[in-house]
Amino acid sequence: MNDSEKRRQRLLEQTRELYGEKRSIPAVHPRYGAAYHQIYGDEQQGIGAGTFGIRMFLCLLLFAAFVSMDKNKSEVMHVDSSRIVDEISTDLDVAKVWKEL
Repeated sequence: MNDSEKRRQRLLEQTRELYGEKRSIPAVHPRYGAAYHQIYGDEQQGIGAGTFGIRMFLCLLLFAAFVSMDKNKSEVMHVDSSRIVDEISTDLDVAKVWKEL
């Protein structure tokens, strides 16, 4: 193989790399990454699982604890269900709290 054949071989390999099927995805904003992968069927599914399920489970667990406290009239750390309702329903003046910090 002489120099010109080696050069042609290198150019052919570079062209195959450039226009081959194994290209990476373009720069896509993370917000639209899932849609891009869904549309174009990217093989590398690097999308991590969200935390919605964990947060929903935690919320349901806290709500069940609240309902149980209310039904059994029990207290946890000297707090009962009526105090929880009072604290949730109080109107908070954020400007006043901010000034006190």
